[in-house]
Amino acid sequence: MTDTDGMEHGMAQDRIALLLADAAREIETGPAPVAAVVRGGRRRRARRWAVTAVAAAVVAGGTVGAVRVLPERESAAPAHTGAGRPRVDEPVDSTVGFGTHDGKAWSVALRVWTAPRDRAEAVQQMKAMADWGLVPVTSGSPSDLIGRTSYFVIRQFGSPKQNGTRLIVTSDTTADLPHPEGTQINALPQPLIAKSGPSRLVIGTVATSARQVTCHWKDGSTTVANLAPDNSALHDVNGVIRSIREFPTANWFVCAAPGKTAYKSAEVTK
Repeated sequence: MTDTDGMEHGMAQDRIALLLADAAREIETGPAPVAAVVRGGRRRRARRWAVTAVAAAVVAGGTVGAVRVLPERESAAPAHTGAGRPRVDEPVDSTVGFGTHDGKAWSVALRVWTAPRDRAEAVQQMKAMADWGLVPVTSGSPSDLIGRTSYFVIRQFGSPKQNGTRLIVTSDTTADLPHPEGTQINALPQPLIAKSGPSRLVIGTVATSARQVTCHWKDGSTTVANLAPDNSALHDVNGVIRSIREFPTANWFVCAAPGKTAYKSAEVTK
């Protein structure tokens, strides 16, 4: 495989996060610090065919490799400018993991916005976020974005035909991204299906040196999440750790309960 092939492969996987995260019609807002989330309806019509195709592949339990899809935005402008620096008005989307529960697809994705360098870029970025229906964790002034990276963690369950839901689990706008070390772990237990209910999904961060996370459930069972190689194909799994583009200080992991149990604890085991 050439370097170009590898880049296209990785970018294609990252696009899957966006397609899955936007599949549901209803958006539910998670706990603070998310200020507000509204619908980004004017894009969905153009993307619906691609969302359906990718979601079907997930439900089938297949491997999602380098899948080409149409650009999500009306503009086909490249996502990077200059020496490979991402555009401030284009989010960098990555899939942490996905799987199925009772025949319905779930996914966890990160949407990262590169730190603007000046007020002009900050204004541009804030407008772009609003176009996506996202609000950064700031006082509301574009100047608050300068030198700060914004990220949103999105949990998707089901499809529009299945009355699926989308939940922003957490978000932040910060100059200092989380930087866990050694066996430090930040676990965010979440309902898998709706906004409330048993915590059957765990999302979190670990050190970039961590190779394995073990999630423990109340029924005594465990889910093991192993570190996936960079640019590796996405699989329908119950647990995985992945590095995230434009998030160099930590890796993200996800664990899904094997049944109708609930979260007990999580730890770095390698």
